[in-house]
Amino acid sequence: MARIVFDLDGTLVHSNPTLTAAGNALLAELGRDALDRETVTGFVGHGARTLVRRLLEHTGGIPGGDLDRHYARYREIYTADPLTGTEPYPGVPAALAALAAAGHGLAVCTQKPNAPALAILEGLGLMPPVTALAGGDSLDVLKPDPRMLHHAASQLPPGPLVYVGDSDVDAATAAAAGVPFLLFTEGYRTVPVDSLAHAAAFADWAALPDIVADLLGAPASA
Repeated sequence: MARIVFDLDGTLVHSNPTLTAAGNALLAELGRDALDRETVTGFVGHGARTLVRRLLEHTGGIPGGDLDRHYARYREIYTADPLTGTEPYPGVPAALAALAAAGHGLAVCTQKPNAPALAILEGLGLMPPVTALAGGDSLDVLKPDPRMLHHAASQLPPGPLVYVGDSDVDAATAAAAGVPFLLFTEGYRTVPVDSLAHAAAFADWAALPDIVADLLGAPASA
């Protein structure tokens, strides 16, 4: 059986409404206008610190040049309520259950800090069947550094490793780790599907268990 590691935002969960609300709350405290979800989505995928930097730069710059202070405030806002407005993509719970029932180990590798990532996974009933997490403060690196992916996978029983994500950062992470990449096409991707190297792409989570089985050359269910 395989070790299947998933990205979180834009892959397992649609979290843009929550991320946008937290970012706009920070901007409001600074007397700045709110941004729309599409704009904020373009800032997602490189970690919360980069998200805050891009929010501030887009709206006039970093006040006082002190990114640390504004990043800390954003984390306070977001961590206070990471669930409202965030939900699994349709079919995610059933797909994860089917993969776990087939004997695969499931983990998450996300740029999101550990505390809100864990709150989301547990609050939305995705952990279990997900049993392991590598979050944005698990190591001193972020994706696409392959150490993030390997850290998540190291918490699972031995087996071939597969990574599932939605973005160019996820594709680069899989490539750096030398593992197959399965691309969820309905997330926060900002580049064409054919520009990302992937073993398979899917828009419907119901298709994933069979895609994994085909990739491994095994039956879809035990």
